Amino acid sequence: MADSKSAGQILEAVVKDGREELDRASLGLAFSGFAAGLNISFSAVALAVVGALTGGVGLAAYLVYPLGFLIVILGRAQLFTENTVTPVTVALTDLRAVPNMLRLWTVVFVANVLGAMLFSAVIVYGHVLEPAALRILFEEVSHKAHYGFGSVLLKAVFGGWLVALIAWLVAASQDTISQVFFVFSLTFLIPAAGLTHCIAGSSEFLISVFSGEEGWATYLGGFLLPTTLGNIVGGVVLVTLLNYGQVMGSRAKTTLSGVTDRRD
Repeated sequence: MADSKSAGQILEAVVKDGREELDRASLGLAFSGFAAGLNISFSAVALAVVGALTGGVGLAAYLVYPLGFLIVILGRAQLFTENTVTPVTVALTDLRAVPNMLRLWTVVFVANVLGAMLFSAVIVYGHVLEPAALRILFEEVSHKAHYGFGSVLLKAVFGGWLVALIAWLVAASQDTISQVFFVFSLTFLIPAAGLTHCIAGSSEFLISVFSGEEGWATYLGGFLLPTTLGNIVGGVVLVTLLNYGQVMGSRAKTTLSGVTDRRD
């Protein structure tokens, strides 16, 4: 059995990955982000279809919700909330990377939303889902639309925390099976705990918007804005800064720090 990685080794892997992503051209990031927005929407479809088949959103629907995340993360597509970890660690090691990080954030976020928007429009106008499945999504979105800005923001902090943890734990994983376990178990908690995710949740919300159940103002101001802010706080503060701090604060000898003569 392979030895588990130390926190310093995980951070090194995350920074390496972040540098590779920051070196990518905007066009490639946009295609990858658009694909992620399309593919993560299968989480909403899975939730709706299984919920309709089982008489409502329950354990069975929660168990299939991670489908979209598995497709995106194992397929290495660009998901905005994962990027609250990898490029941020690069910026923490070199502040000159901040403008490039913001470029990546902007391109990926816009592409993610556009992908979710196209997927949702096709679902509605192409009459892809049965009415029973659509009603499941309408009910889910109706609950979220009435949370209120502050509640959505707080739920999004926890949602962003979980998804950002995936990026850290995938870097710590030694094999694909471990990665599948982490993606599945952490994203399962998002619907089960009533948490919110800016991109996966956009697919659900936009299906309601295109169906005339919700308005654009409710989606943009009542869901997308607070959820995005909360996801950023959860990912950057509760995952990236804390894990970066535990490595650098331990003053361990790594290729990133070089701040002490003590050896592991």
